[in-house]
Formats: sequence, structure tokens, C-alpha cells
Amino acid sequence: MSGTRKIFLFVALPLVIIFGAIMFFTLGGRGDNTNNISGNNSASTQGKDCPALVTPVDVSLVTSVLYPGQIRGGDFKPHGGFRLDNAGDNFVSVKAPLDAKVTDGSRYIEHGEIQYMFSFEHSCGLKYRFDHLKTLSAKLQAVVEKLPEAKVGDSRTTEIEGNITAVAGEIVATAVGFEKSPDDINRPNVGFDFGLYDSRQKNESSKDSAWVAAHQEDGDQAIYGVCWLDWLPASDAVILKALSGADGQSGKTSDYCK
Repeated sequence: MSGTRKIFLFVALPLVIIFGAIMFFTLGGRGDNTNNISGNNSASTQGKDCPALVTPVDVSLVTSVLYPGQIRGGDFKPHGGFRLDNAGDNFVSVKAPLDAKVTDGSRYIEHGEIQYMFSFEHSCGLKYRFDHLKTLSAKLQAVVEKLPEAKVGDSRTTEIEGNITAVAGEIVATAVGFEKSPDDINRPNVGFDFGLYDSRQKNESSKDSAWVAAHQEDGDQAIYGVCWLDWLPASDAVILKALSGADGQSGKTSDYCK
């Protein structure tokens, strides 16, 4: 071996080793930036970290919980919700659980009353939806005026144009539910739906091919739905889990909440 080749190997080989070590720790170490959220659907190691959620309603007002991922009224419901049966009226504030962009909305007529539904999406991959909102914030009321006119039983959503956003904790509605209950017209029906979906990874239930086949009509919401009770602040989750299940048939039975 010539003297020139010896000098080249003596200089180049250590540089290759050093460069390789830098690349290993730079690229290989990215997997440590993981935000694990407690519950059955922990955050994926891919994508951005997601912030902690704000509970969308004052838990002291909640009387029972609609569990996400259960059969209600003969159909599978990926979303859950809150019942507030002790409320004397429909005036209950609903808060955005995290910063998000409003992606779509709907206004429709049910039981003779107009109801509002909105979907939101955070850049980290979490999505959430509220339904059975009755009185909206000024911001959302301005948005809803641009939606198609409300029709009986037609809750199809319309994409929201522009960059309309909500900040975590921001009040998005000041009243929920119906002024009259189907079984007692002199008493309000106070409650609203809440669904949370993690688009970064499919939920545990979707690992069962038979389960997926049985829920094809439920779309992506079924396979990305999560037990949002496990994603709320721990102190609020304890209170809510101690309450009864709002659905008379399914109770607390849930494909998401174990």
C-alpha cells in the first residue's frame, strides 16, 4: 500500500465513523419524542404531539354519560355525550376541548327544533365533534348562517370555508339539547353529543377484522374513535366514570372504554 493511500485511510475512516454516529443519534433518536396519552388509545409515535384536553362541560352539572363506542337505538355510535337532567333549562355552556379549526357543520330540525353540529380538527391529528348544540357563540352563529337551510332529519354536514378556529376553553355554545322532552313537553331535554377521534392510529377494536367488517357503514369514525373519558383531566374523568351510563340499554358497555 502506498504512503498516500495509508494517509487517506487514516484520515477518512475516522470521519466516516463520526459522521455515521451523528446520523444515528440524529435520526434514530426521533422516536423518543412521543406523547403517550393515558387510556386505551395512546398517542401514536408518528406525527405531532397533542395537547391535553379541556373538559367540554362543567362536570358538576353532568348527571350521566353516554359512552362512545356502543349500540344506542339499534345503531353503533362512535361518539358519546353528556346528560344534564337536573338542569332547569337548556342554558349550559360547551367549551372547545383543544385548539382546533372548524372543518364542517350542519343545522337541521329534530323534534321540531333546530339543532347544530360542528366538527373540529387539531393539527396534531385529533378531531372532535359536537352535536345537539342549541344556541351558538357569536363566532359559530356567523358561520352557521352560511350553511344550507335546516331541514327535518337532514344532518348532512357542509365543509366550512376559511380559517375559522376555536381556542381550548373557548365557549362554542351557550345552550344544548331540546326545549321539550319527547316524554314530557313541560321539561327540557338537556344534553349534547361529543366524539373524539385520533386519526394518527386506528383504535384497538379495529384490530379485529370481524369487528371492522361489522362496522363498515360507520366509516372512519368507528375505527378512529376513542374513549374520550380517558383523555380528559384525571380529576374530571374520575367524577364522570362514577356516574351511570345514560343509555338505558347499553349503560357503560363500550367497545372503546375498557
